[in-house]
Amino acid sequence: MNSRQLKTIPVPQKLFGTMLEAYQKWEKFSDEFEDYLLASDKKFIEKMRKARKEHLNGEIRDLQILKQELR
Repeated sequence: MNSRQLKTIPVPQKLFGTMLEAYQKWEKFSDEFEDYLLASDKKFIEKMRKARKEHLNGEIRDLQILKQELR
């Protein structure tokens, strides 16, 4: 067998279910941890407040124009 060929490894359904559950829990933790870190970052919070204020004041830009400017 060529070392570059993929080999299928059978995984018991129960083990696969456990792996899937662990993955889902990791994703949930990762999302919540990221939220915590951002909520604890004073610079980030200030930027979000400024952006929200600008948005409410109508200080918005067309996304397509912004994309063109960034190219």
